[in-house]
Amino acid sequence: MVSSNNKLFEVLEYIVDLVLLNFLFIICSLPLVTAYPSFVALVGAIKDMSDEKPTPAWRQYLKLFYDYLKKGLKIWLLLFVISVVIIGDIIASFYLPTALQNFLLPFNVIVTLLFLGVFSYLMKLFILGEDRLKTLIIVSFFQYFKQPVKPLLITVINGLIVVLSIYLRFVPFIISFSLLAFTYYFLLFARDHDAENN
Repeated sequence: MVSSNNKLFEVLEYIVDLVLLNFLFIICSLPLVTAYPSFVALVGAIKDMSDEKPTPAWRQYLKLFYDYLKKGLKIWLLLFVISVVIIGDIIASFYLPTALQNFLLPFNVIVTLLFLGVFSYLMKLFILGEDRLKTLIIVSFFQYFKQPVKPLLITVINGLIVVLSIYLRFVPFIISFSLLAFTYYFLLFARDHDAENN
């Protein structure tokens, strides 16, 4: 009975940490230019929580956010410009003739999946300590083409979380960003960590 109570308290403590990290992410992302370093810090803090580091989750998040802030701004600017171009291309394609729309639809889907996949590995490499932009992009491309399934799973699961968050209106405010970050951690780091331990 004692061991099951301990497990219950561990799970509750983990959930409370996720809620707290969710609030910290929202606060640190308010000036939109800090959204990328803030999200990377969120994934990094969840990774450190799962690795059972003794530092409290909120303190680890603030430390990582400070560490990633300067390095992450130029990456965020590049990602923001690319995402604006992709979104603009998707919107513009609706105003083109049907024949061009039919041609651009698969192209837009492929480019969007490529962007999301490279973004996933970019974040992983950034958390692991690589901060040179050129190296990050090149290695992320190679990682994506080597293992395209993980980013695809991240996209599908995060899409489900977003859809559920829209219908369950209380969820986004409490924990949804932490769930998005947990998906990144679980698919990009947890399995590698288990493989290293075995």
